[in-house]
Amino acid sequence: MTSPVELGVYVPVVLSGRMAFCCAFGLEVLVVDLPQRREDDSASPQVGESLTMELHLGPGRRVSGLATVASLGSSPPGGFQRLHLDVTELDDDGEERLSAFLSARRKDSHLDIVASRDVEAAHTRAGWDDVRLPHVALPEAHPDDANLGTTFLGRALAAPVLIAGMTGGTERAGAVNRALARVAQELGLGMGLGSQRAMVEDPSLLSSFRVRAEAPDILLLANIGAVQLSHGVSADDCRRLVGEVEADALAIHLNPLQEMIQPEGDRDWRNLRPLIETVVTSVGVPVVLKETGCGLSGDMALLAREMGVAAIDVGGTGGTAWGFIEGFRAADEQHQAMGATFRDWGIPTAEALDQCREALGPDFPIIATGGVRHGLDVARAIGLGANLAGMALPFFRAADVSQDAALALGTRILEELRIAMFCAGA
Repeated sequence: MTSPVELGVYVPVVLSGRMAFCCAFGLEVLVVDLPQRREDDSASPQVGESLTMELHLGPGRRVSGLATVASLGSSPPGGFQRLHLDVTELDDDGEERLSAFLSARRKDSHLDIVASRDVEAAHTRAGWDDVRLPHVALPEAHPDDANLGTTFLGRALAAPVLIAGMTGGTERAGAVNRALARVAQELGLGMGLGSQRAMVEDPSLLSSFRVRAEAPDILLLANIGAVQLSHGVSADDCRRLVGEVEADALAIHLNPLQEMIQPEGDRDWRNLRPLIETVVTSVGVPVVLKETGCGLSGDMALLAREMGVAAIDVGGTGGTAWGFIEGFRAADEQHQAMGATFRDWGIPTAEALDQCREALGPDFPIIATGGVRHGLDVARAIGLGANLAGMALPFFRAADVSQDAALALGTRILEELRIAMFCAGA
């Protein structure tokens, strides 16, 4: 049974004709605050009682069904009775509509958390500070002569920098994505989209991912989770996701730790390799296999190449800790504690990059993400063998303020990279 997720807001729910307020839920459980009737305490639901329910998810969006009172919780102030309910029945497409709502709330919750909380690994650094580039005291050059340009998966970039995928699927996420796309277009950077799982569940969310009109010339990566391939996302779906956003490549992300901590996460990771291979051979664009903050080992890099992917993103530890973020979202102390336990889990990015480059040799395309925070980190990643270095959190936080803030960040990163190349004699 899935654990409930804190919603951050109340969702109205009618329980056997009485208005109540849902503060946390999953597909199988609800946590509801029911206003108490002072004149008739006997009217309060009892453990084991079956109730009709109607969740009001938004204008014209309702989910009806049956629920059983599993337990009575500690009552919040204000004359409420807290009920823990087990959902026993939903109307015909109720699970689909509830799943889509949860997905959108998950996206908004992620954005709220990463915008305002310390969500990075607590003790494990990405490893960039251990990388010392050579210093040339007499460069005999001009920094403006440095050529930062490169190509990746057939697209020309003005610099080896990727605005890595983090978000999509909500109005706020769409605004951030469009702002970042304009920045990528102006500076000549690559860009990745956040997971497009939400588009599969609700095609109306396409607009939050569609940024090609803002950035006709950039390298653009579509994105889907590997585990979704065993939960109904087909190779045809992947082709559609790529086509609808006019992407140059598809990133398939690996996030097993996040899924284990996520209250509604997908726990069955068996037999994914053949499904990934099917997508690789049929999607019609290059596929990038990427981790999301726990790192790829050298052995995993070799497996990725055997599966036919065109590039990898090592996605190492030292930056945003998604398992920890899922602990923030959880409504129960168990998941919160597990998120904290695994906050530093994984392979530091610099170590993952070193392993993968050694395993794959000099020619296989590698992206380095995870704790990249400025242009010097980009230079260090390139020095260790990455073709591109990407960052998500700094760009998201800047774009969440304004497009100008994101542009200023990108401009500074490129100047820092230029200075590093100049001082290293590159």
